[in-house]
Amino acid sequence: MIRGLDPISYEEKLRELRLLSLEKRRKGLFGGMKLKKKKKGEKGLTITNKDALGDHDESAILLNDNLGRREEGEEVPMNSDALSNVFGSLSPNRKRAKLVTRIHEEELKSQNYQIAITIIEARQLVGENIDPVVIIEIGDEKKQTTVKEGTNAPFYNEYFVFDFVGPQVLLFDKIINISVMHNKLIGSVLIGSFKVDLGTVYSQPGHQFCDKWALLTDPADIRTGAKGYLKCDISVTGKGDAIQATQKTADTEEQIEKNLLIPKGFPSERPWARFYVRIYKAEGLPKMNSSIMANVTKAFIGDSKDLVDPYVVVMFAGQMTSIPLGFEFAGLSFQGRTTVQKSCADPVWQEQIIFKEMFPPLCRRVKIQVWDEGSMNDVALATHFIDLKKISNEQDGDKGFLPTFGPAWINLYGSPRNHSLIDDHQELNEGFGEGVSFRGRLFIEIAVEILSGGARESKFSSIIRDIKLSSKGKDFKAPKGKDKTDKAGDDRKSAAPSSKMNSTEVEVEPFDVPLEIYEEKFEEFLLFGTFFEATMIDRKIGDKPITFEVSVGNFGNSTDGVSAGAGGKKKTRDGEAEESLLHEGEDDISRDLGVPLVSTTLPEKPLITGGNRNYQYLPFDERKPCVCVKSYWGNQTFRLYSSNTLEKMADHLEESLEQVKDLIKVSESAAEEKMKKTLNDFISQSRAFMTIAEKKPKGLNYTALDRKRLMLFKQELEAMSSDAKGIVQHQKKKMPLDEMIRETQTFIDKIRFLVDEPQNTVPDVFLWMLSNNKRVAYARIPAKNILYSPAKEQRGKDCGKIKTHFLKLPGKRPLGWTVQAKVDIYLWLGPASYAHSVMENLPVGYEIELPSNTNSGHTVVPSPACLLYKTPHLFQLRAHMYQARGLIAADSTGLSDPFAKVTFTSRCQTTKIISQTLSPTWNQMLLFNSIVLHGDREEIAQFPPEIVIELYDDDAVGKAEYIGSTVAAPVVRLAHQSYEPPKLSYHPVYCGNLSGGDLLATFELLEIPESDPDRLPPLDPPDAGQIFPVPANIRPVLSKYRVEVLFWGVRELKKVQLLSVDRPQVLIECAGKGVKSSVIQSYKKNPNFTGLADWFEVELPENELLHPPLSICVVDWRAFGRSTLVGTHTINCLKQFLCKTPLDPQAAPNRLDTAEVEEASPESSQPAELFHEEPFLADHIYVDVEQGKCTVVEPDPSLRALPATEPEHSASETGKERKKKGMTKSIRRSTKRRRRTIADESAENVIDWWSKYYASVLKMQKAKGIFSSEGKPEDNKQTSDHIALIIEDEPDKKKKDKTLKRKQKETPNLATLQIYEGDLESEFNNFEDWVKTFQLFRGKSNDEVHADAEDRIIGKFKAFNLSPADPDGKSDPYIVLRLGNTEIKDRENYIPKQLNPVFGRSFEIQATFPKDSLLRVLIYDHDFVGTDDLIGETKIDLENRFYSRHRATCGLQSQYEIEGYNAWRDATKPSEILTKLCKDYKINGPFMRPGEIQVGTKVFKGQTVFTEDENEEPVESYEHLSLKVLRAWEEIPGAGYKLVPEHIETRPLYHKDKPGMEQGRVQMWVDMFPNDMPLPGPPVDISPRKPKGYELRVIIWNTEDVILEDENMFTGQKSSDIYVKGWIKGLEEDKQETDVHYNSLTGEGNFNWRFVFPFHYLPAEKQIVVSKRENIFSLEKTERKIPAELVLQVWDFERLSSDDFLGTLELDLNGFPPAVKTAKSCDLGTVLAASEENKISIFQQKRVRGWWPFIKAGELTGKVEAEFHLVTAEEAEKNPVGKARKEPEPLEKPNRPDTSFSWFVNPFKCLYHLIWKNYKKYIIIGIILLILVIFLVLFIYTLPVWAKKGIMQINCKQGNSSTALKLPVTTLNTCRLSWIASYYGTKLNQTPFDDLTDGCKVGRQWALYALIKKLLLIPLKQTLNYDKQLPVLFMELGDPVNEEMVLNCALCVLSCHWVPLKHHGSVFSIPSPYQYTRIRSPTLIFSKLDSPSSREMFQPLIIFMDLLQYVSDMISMGSEEEEDDIGITRSFALTIT
Repeated sequence: MIRGLDPISYEEKLRELRLLSLEKRRKGLFGGMKLKKKKKGEKGLTITNKDALGDHDESAILLNDNLGRREEGEEVPMNSDALSNVFGSLSPNRKRAKLVTRIHEEELKSQNYQIAITIIEARQLVGENIDPVVIIEIGDEKKQTTVKEGTNAPFYNEYFVFDFVGPQVLLFDKIINISVMHNKLIGSVLIGSFKVDLGTVYSQPGHQFCDKWALLTDPADIRTGAKGYLKCDISVTGKGDAIQATQKTADTEEQIEKNLLIPKGFPSERPWARFYVRIYKAEGLPKMNSSIMANVTKAFIGDSKDLVDPYVVVMFAGQMTSIPLGFEFAGLSFQGRTTVQKSCADPVWQEQIIFKEMFPPLCRRVKIQVWDEGSMNDVALATHFIDLKKISNEQDGDKGFLPTFGPAWINLYGSPRNHSLIDDHQELNEGFGEGVSFRGRLFIEIAVEILSGGARESKFSSIIRDIKLSSKGKDFKAPKGKDKTDKAGDDRKSAAPSSKMNSTEVEVEPFDVPLEIYEEKFEEFLLFGTFFEATMIDRKIGDKPITFEVSVGNFGNSTDGVSAGAGGKKKTRDGEAEESLLHEGEDDISRDLGVPLVSTTLPEKPLITGGNRNYQYLPFDERKPCVCVKSYWGNQTFRLYSSNTLEKMADHLEESLEQVKDLIKVSESAAEEKMKKTLNDFISQSRAFMTIAEKKPKGLNYTALDRKRLMLFKQELEAMSSDAKGIVQHQKKKMPLDEMIRETQTFIDKIRFLVDEPQNTVPDVFLWMLSNNKRVAYARIPAKNILYSPAKEQRGKDCGKIKTHFLKLPGKRPLGWTVQAKVDIYLWLGPASYAHSVMENLPVGYEIELPSNTNSGHTVVPSPACLLYKTPHLFQLRAHMYQARGLIAADSTGLSDPFAKVTFTSRCQTTKIISQTLSPTWNQMLLFNSIVLHGDREEIAQFPPEIVIELYDDDAVGKAEYIGSTVAAPVVRLAHQSYEPPKLSYHPVYCGNLSGGDLLATFELLEIPESDPDRLPPLDPPDAGQIFPVPANIRPVLSKYRVEVLFWGVRELKKVQLLSVDRPQVLIECAGKGVKSSVIQSYKKNPNFTGLADWFEVELPENELLHPPLSICVVDWRAFGRSTLVGTHTINCLKQFLCKTPLDPQAAPNRLDTAEVEEASPESSQPAELFHEEPFLADHIYVDVEQGKCTVVEPDPSLRALPATEPEHSASETGKERKKKGMTKSIRRSTKRRRRTIADESAENVIDWWSKYYASVLKMQKAKGIFSSEGKPEDNKQTSDHIALIIEDEPDKKKKDKTLKRKQKETPNLATLQIYEGDLESEFNNFEDWVKTFQLFRGKSNDEVHADAEDRIIGKFKAFNLSPADPDGKSDPYIVLRLGNTEIKDRENYIPKQLNPVFGRSFEIQATFPKDSLLRVLIYDHDFVGTDDLIGETKIDLENRFYSRHRATCGLQSQYEIEGYNAWRDATKPSEILTKLCKDYKINGPFMRPGEIQVGTKVFKGQTVFTEDENEEPVESYEHLSLKVLRAWEEIPGAGYKLVPEHIETRPLYHKDKPGMEQGRVQMWVDMFPNDMPLPGPPVDISPRKPKGYELRVIIWNTEDVILEDENMFTGQKSSDIYVKGWIKGLEEDKQETDVHYNSLTGEGNFNWRFVFPFHYLPAEKQIVVSKRENIFSLEKTERKIPAELVLQVWDFERLSSDDFLGTLELDLNGFPPAVKTAKSCDLGTVLAASEENKISIFQQKRVRGWWPFIKAGELTGKVEAEFHLVTAEEAEKNPVGKARKEPEPLEKPNRPDTSFSWFVNPFKCLYHLIWKNYKKYIIIGIILLILVIFLVLFIYTLPVWAKKGIMQINCKQGNSSTALKLPVTTLNTCRLSWIASYYGTKLNQTPFDDLTDGCKVGRQWALYALIKKLLLIPLKQTLNYDKQLPVLFMELGDPVNEEMVLNCALCVLSCHWVPLKHHGSVFSIPSPYQYTRIRSPTLIFSKLDSPSSREMFQPLIIFMDLLQYVSDMISMGSEEEEDDIGITRSFALTIT
């Protein structure tokens, strides 16, 4: 209901206001409101705020009591009277929230990142004779190293670069997976892998792990422990991140366990752990399925059904699983399909996911996603991340705790719940960007269980397993929608539990939920809001009606949420949900509150703002709409209360720090007092917080994490309090203020970390603006910020306060101004029991106006109530816009045309446009007249509405471009107050993430007095354009300043508008005044100005902080008087150039002198005493100039105890003399023992520049603590500039003396140089001590006065970690130098296939300043085809260096020497340089006296007299001491700055395509020598050392105790066929093998075999150089440097299978364990227990012989006696030796036992030795037995023929006569018969035969007849012998019947015994072949015939078969006899006689 204001006079209003402003005494919400009927004609009800009048209705008090009553067991508010004043400062009483100048928080932005990984080497890899290769995977990218053959300790040193573009959050979740594989032809085998996420790497110091060992494990079997170690560097760099150059350690015996790749603080031994993620249930998920099909379905079937099929995906450490759609791990998919929750927006899963990972894990975040299963594709519903750091504590002991979480809800956020066909903001659901809507919540729990021994089941997991099994035993009640696939899944799980348990495979399993988890108490929460203002609504939204919606969770969400007043679900014990009646709950609150439960305001059309009509606004005026939402959440607000208290503590500290920083500018002591007070407040607040937190209320459902976090708060606050106390009460030494500020900042960071509560409770509140019911823009308000608590410190910072929210578009926002509306809203969220406090903090003076439909039931959606403010006040706003500075450049010229837009309530105005500037001075006042504000004017004065200022760049064409904005509060002056002009102040401007400069302005809000509206402070008159200036009393007070400018020149100007700059001029402007330089007539010829100095006077504010910026513009004059802007630079702070009046010139030096004497005395007294006490005992001095201290120590025997180093050599000595001196006794003694220095590999090593370089590298490493000694670290005062490497303490004095003597003989004392890890400019403040360089938008301007100079420049180079430019991940780099017009291209000297090239090149260039001032060093990649690619470049400003007082022309060396590797290379000597410096700085001196030099007040003592030889006269030289003075120049009074030492700088290389990303680094230096000075010496030779040729001769003499692998099958005796293989790592193609010692029965092998390995070696780097082509397609040889390691392996030779590997011995030729003399004393300890100092180097020893052990899998597998002899290539050529046992110098053949031979070559020898010798007796017995057996068999075989004899008679009838023939009956031989049958039968039985009764003369029968005839007519080979008659039988078949009979009988025999059984009378009839019955043998037929008659009947058949058998026998016998003829009868019939 809307109504107008009553026509009340102004006086009445004021009177009412005065009454209202009396002190409030309100107990409840309505303790002072009375309901009054409205006047007639007005509908509805009005509640008047009578609070101030002191009327208290009893009903209201009762109501208050009712509201205050709380359920039993609920939390007691954590407050106490005693503590309230402690927190008083944290919670000031405000009606408005604190002003925030930045409109929007930082957003996710894509960035470029580079991940660089160097794989150095691996050690202790598991496996035998493996070929390891390393594979690196990041996301989808995969790269691999080369394969190394046959080694368990491969060396790679390969560099890989991965590029990534995207937001930081996404990058940090990516996993680096490094796997070491054993390379095979078919399928490689994983040895071990290592995982780390990029976030962990980025959080390390320098964003990198350097030289760390990654522990490799096998994910398939976690019980087996470490599989090896991989040494690597990993770095992650973003744009602008500086890479820390770290020098590599050269320690061979580094301790791997102490240097593991884990973050600092992690234990070195990380156990395996199980990470349990339990997913209980979800609720409130979006009911809409996201797929298009589902939307179509929805259109047909309506809203009755939830169209969402949710499942959960959990990802951790690169492992992923999901419920229920199976899960993935390491690229494999495991189908574990469990519950699919079909059509359910509140699913219940009750499943746990188990990950196995080492603890603590190197992956920080758990990603939990809810997905919706679709028919086409699955869609993410929401994503949530849990940071393990937030739910665990890494501290040791009982302080720390394992990751634990819940069971608790996590709130899910994502895209808005629009029922649109396609989700425009799907990326929000996948975790990219801020969620803009509540998407449901998930109830989960996380627990971690450490596995003690491997992965065996612990109590915890066994309990879980029992629960699981019991749940399977019971009928596990599946929630609806559970698939039947469950059982299958369970079977699959139970099938192989052990394999799963021991691998990192992810497990998913159901679990039973404890009852207490279901008994969650829900509490009623109330969200109340009042809209005070809605302005700045974007004009694009149009004039459609606008509503605002406020929702918390799904409550109040109009789309598919719960209505604002819906009842909650009260959970009962049985887990059933009772829906309380809607109106019941609503009635209570509505009745109590007098406000209907509505979540949206009424639709209202927006109006256009006054002024320049840029925006729209809603005319809320006196009527402020209210919203009220009831919701139900678990009762865990205590979490948010703790967070709020901590956050307020952090905010308070931060504000106080800001105040301290401001105070520093005024007074140091005041700032210190404020700092102490701040820290004292913090201490008392910490104590108070702990007191409250420890009062644990009963009945609260605390989770384990809640308890642990409470403990963590206590620990952290106690620790910080004690630190703060230490800072405040520092007795020993006073802490400087900046250090106090730093400490306090760390406290703030720690508290901020604790504030973030991982266990969510009440979801965030969303405020949406809807236009025409479409969601347009939103603001997300964290629930904790507006949460109410009776204790003020626990209350949200914005609870019950009017807060300005800038509504923004969901998802990715366009560039520019993205604010859609500005809304001022009062929000209150809290338990309904505190409802009486809802309106407690509203601005006073309101009435509640209820809508007319309040009492008309619940049929209509209720309208919101309104707060009615009836007292308007008129104000005038004056916006004093003075100027801005440092604005963002929006035009191509590098400038902007800025104007400002000022918006206040419903008005908006803009300033004038100032063209082409980044620091506009508007000096304009914007007037906003007749602004009506409602409410109490005192409150308005205290908390006025905020003003929004936007800055734009005006464009002639198109829309103005947004360049920043800020928010400010006006200074209010009421009518009765006296006027004071406000002060101008700077307001920070932000443009998105960028800082956009500052705005100097002030705003005043003046009340217009009702009595005299014109009685306002006067205005200055406007100008012609009616623009009012800022009044004079507000403008800053000005003073006259004189600005002096010294124009020097311009440099590096690029083309403008495609034309080169030729005639530039510089314009300098400040506060409207300025000066111009002269015009340079030809920039190319001379870029310096002719007129140098100029000045101008300007009026600037007296307050230095308000000084306007000074702008420098460079223009180029072109033809016809045209000018073009080249570039600009703005100096925002002029304070650095402010020149104070100097002191009286006479007084100053005296004061300095006296001060210096006092200052110098403590520094110089100690050395002075030493000088007087000690006589000169040696002719060397020890000078140390490290870290700016200068100490001179003389050699003295009394100082033996002092740790010091050896003497330096004087420069005048020659090399020979130096050697002689090295032989003399040294006086100094060292308490440390050193083993080997840099250059002691061999006596013939030449000391060169590289010796110096490597000595310097070692020195730098030592300084960094890389080489730490066991004893106390040496004091800087005693360490010298020279390096003697100290490894460990030596207790034995005798040994010590010996070592020292040896050391002095072998070690030259090397001079060193300074190696800078960055460029030289960063070490010396960019050499801007005199020169100031300003970067222009398109160029550079140098302001400096100096004469021209012509220089010679020399540069030196070495590069490393270059970015690969070739597809194979390598580069072929070469150098290009550009200086002015000179270009030097060193293309022919490119270095093939190298990312760490050593160029070692010197270049000389003639240059002229100022023309050639910029030296560009470019590194290119050489390509055979196409153009060469630029890798990166670096630019050096030579002019700055040349003119710098730091003397960067040529670095000062550490020692002065005349010749040799460290010869003085500057053109002027140290004494000359010193004299010149003293002259330039007007310092007295140098006064050179014997033994000392005095400069000013400081005296330096040292040696000045040197004796070259004992016989020669001493020579006086002051150069050494002068150099010492120069190196300590910063201590000289009146000069006090460091001179550049001899150095190497490390300069980053950049590429324009990847701005800010390092592409590698180059190590170099530049020397400059003016041509008018004497010529310097020749340039230093730094050409890379050529590797030296060596030959290693290895003689393998014998082996012992080699394990025996083969077993003799006959004897069972073990033996091995031993041979030895050897090679040098990196030279695998030169593998050499001995011959084989066969059949070694004892493990002994004799070889006398020589291996000869030629190789190239760099002694200084202790590495061999290998040059070889990487593959057949490589055009160039790749040069590699690898450690010198010899590999010897022992093998067992196999003839038919691959050889067996028995053991290996790997020896580092630089330091290997000494041999033992006998095989007996050789054991594993020989190698493993050898200490570093006992190891020997073959490069020193030259020849070694003895025994070493072979090792396999950590066990001793044999011993080898070998001899190593190292000779140089020249010696090898002079005295060559033969390989194996060949000439020259052949080795004699070994004396091997008789058993040593190869059975394959000598089988008889083998039989003799292996069988005959052992089994002679058995063999003879065996042979005899065999003979006997053969005899017996033959006897039995022939016996039946003669034993079994029968008689048969055959009557051959011809006509009537018959002849009987007697034949012996032979026994059937079945075998032979079968043979005949199979042979002929296959031919006869191919087709079934026809019945043979008819047509026997035709076809097949004749063929058979011929066959049988042939068979039977074969002459018998043996006569039939019966009764001494020798007839020979021939038969010819004639008669058809008889033929048939014969044929059939023959067939029977021949075709597998088919026998005819039918007969008629005495003659057989032949049945059809198909009726035959198969009988196995004829004898069987015979035996089955019972009756004698039937036997007789078959007798002829038997006889015939026997006859055939006999024939076949005859055929098979081999004897040949003569054939006899016999008479032939033509026909016969068989009768039985």
